[in-house]
Amino acid sequence: MRPLASKWGLFAALFALASHAAPPAPKAAPKLVTVGPAVTQTVFALGAGDRVVGVDDSSAALPEAAKVRTVGYQRALSAEGVLSLGAGLLLGSAEAGPPAVLEQLKQTGMRVETFANEPTVEAARARIQAIAERLGTPDQGRALVAKLDEDLAKAAGRAASVKGTKPPRILAVYARGAGAMMVAGTGTVADTLIRLSGAVNAVAGLQGYKPLSSEAVVAAAPDFVLLPAGSVATVGGAEGLAKQPGLSQVKGWRLVTVDDVDFMGLGPGLGRAVGRLQDGVAPAGKGGGK
Repeated sequence: MRPLASKWGLFAALFALASHAAPPAPKAAPKLVTVGPAVTQTVFALGAGDRVVGVDDSSAALPEAAKVRTVGYQRALSAEGVLSLGAGLLLGSAEAGPPAVLEQLKQTGMRVETFANEPTVEAARARIQAIAERLGTPDQGRALVAKLDEDLAKAAGRAASVKGTKPPRILAVYARGAGAMMVAGTGTVADTLIRLSGAVNAVAGLQGYKPLSSEAVVAAAPDFVLLPAGSVATVGGAEGLAKQPGLSQVKGWRLVTVDDVDFMGLGPGLGRAVGRLQDGVAPAGKGGGK
């Protein structure tokens, strides 16, 4: 009986050891590909930037994402290019595509989540919180929305402080090159920035993006021309811009900029972008947002 008892004792000891073994390591969070500047800016602001292994071309303008590999233009993604990065989740704006590529990614087992990209503050808030939920960081999402609202409240206060004076007229120009320029009418990100700053969109009668024309610019009579900062060198600075149709005929306008990602999408940096625009158009000695 003694050998049998010793065997049972050994089994009991092994069972006890197994029951106290360390629990299995938690499953690592999936690597991410982010598509669309507002989505990418949100993911980094939520503290998940270390999980991002790929971004679209426009998101690469975000300093935090500058060293991340790019997967091409957001509307012309390649399934092979995205899958080569080993990510398990793609978070993108509604413009991400083409749809057939997104479906192909899903069929491989990759999760694909897209978010509406309407150029409104309400949509920006909702997108931030939705992305935070997908990443499992809802508290950080609420904090980010609160900071956005705080920044926008400051901007609204600045706009209210100059109410009664003639608001500046701003012409927002999207330039892919000196010969490929579009002006931003209503329903665009730039229009939202302009209105939140307390200024007037000089081409508010237009909807969406329209080609830059001499007649439209002269009729708009802008006080300021707004460009994404990354386009300034492309057009040759203010001097090069002054040679463009219409702008060569309008005198006295000044150039102002916002970061490229803020010109293309309303992310958590929206309030700061509005403040930067207000600084650019403020009369001398009245900038700074104090």
